[in-house]
Amino acid sequence: MRLLALLAGMGMAAAQAGVFMVVSFRGEEVPERLLREVRPAGVILYPSNLRRDPQGVVRRLRALDPNLLLLVDQEGGPFTSYREGVVRFPSAMALSASGDEGLVERVGWALGCQVRRLGADVNLAPVLDVNVNPDNPIIGLRSFGADPERVARMGLAFAKGVLRSGARPVGKHFPGHGDTGVDSHLDLPRVDKPKEALERVELLPFRRYVAAGMPALMTAHIVFSALDPRYPATLSPAILTGLLRKEMGFQGALLTDDMAMGAIKRHFGAGEAAVQAVRAGADLLLLEPEEGAIREVHARLQKALGKEIPLARVEEARRRAALLRAGKGECPFTPKEEEALALEAARRGVVHPFGPLPIPGRGTLVLGLRLSERYGAEPSLADLAPRYLPGSFGLNLSEDPSPQEVAKAVEEAKKAERVVVSTHRWLGPFKEGQRALVQALFALGKPLYVVALGNPDDLRFLPRPTGYLATHGYRAVQVRAALEALAGVYAPSGQWVFGGEP
Repeated sequence: MRLLALLAGMGMAAAQAGVFMVVSFRGEEVPERLLREVRPAGVILYPSNLRRDPQGVVRRLRALDPNLLLLVDQEGGPFTSYREGVVRFPSAMALSASGDEGLVERVGWALGCQVRRLGADVNLAPVLDVNVNPDNPIIGLRSFGADPERVARMGLAFAKGVLRSGARPVGKHFPGHGDTGVDSHLDLPRVDKPKEALERVELLPFRRYVAAGMPALMTAHIVFSALDPRYPATLSPAILTGLLRKEMGFQGALLTDDMAMGAIKRHFGAGEAAVQAVRAGADLLLLEPEEGAIREVHARLQKALGKEIPLARVEEARRRAALLRAGKGECPFTPKEEEALALEAARRGVVHPFGPLPIPGRGTLVLGLRLSERYGAEPSLADLAPRYLPGSFGLNLSEDPSPQEVAKAVEEAKKAERVVVSTHRWLGPFKEGQRALVQALFALGKPLYVVALGNPDDLRFLPRPTGYLATHGYRAVQVRAALEALAGVYAPSGQWVFGGEP
């Protein structure tokens, strides 16, 4: 009897520790033994889980534990985890460039419906970071822009749309990832602004989000010296409890960003960081797809319960996690309606600061880039040119063209009357091969149009071409929208939201 009581107590402790955990795994084989033993609150699903049979993975998870929260990144644009067999929508910055909160809400609604059709509960969006640093290494076009008021309006519209679907939105990354020069996936960023400046910019969208009663936020792995000079926000009681809970009055669920990111794991260690985050005020910890690390966190949380972590936090976290369970919603979109909405959003997100339009397809060379498939393969500008800029001819180059590729492109350009070339910068610096390509084409003296398929400010790195278009993303529907603008199918009307001058 004493052994049975001991085993029951161990099971109870495991369940209590798991209340704080959202685990992940690689591939489509569900780690049943791990989930039974750890008993996490939820599972976050990544692209590798959702390739061949996404609904099958969800069914297996639900059969194992019908109470599991299932979370997915469905921001639109590059951060879209559920990709196969669904419409791929433009990025937040493209939506914001439309200037239309109603459109943003409809896209948020459609993306929420994708989450619900998958069978998941939570959409880890919108991004509420104000992208005031044009060289931000991880946010960029994921943000609604550089103006905090616009970010607040558009972010709330997106979240309201997600709620209409029955899914639950999560605003991120509190208190703001928009003015960093370091990617927190790699190391620990630091922002040294005074609190007054943080209030005017970074905190404004989050205050509006909290005031609107939204259900959840995600933390940032960033040190804000004016708020807490020692700990990053994810581990800071001053920020998560003092500022967010007590001063701002946030009552919802508080999730951490991935605890395996370099900003946390390199500096604090998985187990200790987990305990510190819960003590600081986090309710759910997003954990890496490594069984050893998951077990380390679980064991450390078990050890901390009733000591470093008050037992009252268990029920508190469980109650807040319940706010994330999907509720009743409406999902009236047919696939054709989603496609039409994505095209509308893509067209209205195209910015055209200068250059005569339309241009003839006949005699036009279109140079496309084969971009990394890390965030989902898409057709290039050259691939789609024959269909949407009739009469043009295309050539594809690598993402960072070699000197040989540049030379070949120049030879092809000599045969053309005008040239359209795509560029792309989102994560990291502008690629030297792209710069060399545009400079060589510019030197020919022929009409040259540049189509920026990532962050919209590639003009910073290039000679001024004849014409310029910025799509805020490279999804197929955005590539199509750029070509249709060149062909005169519609007049682009997108607003510049990136900051600075185009």
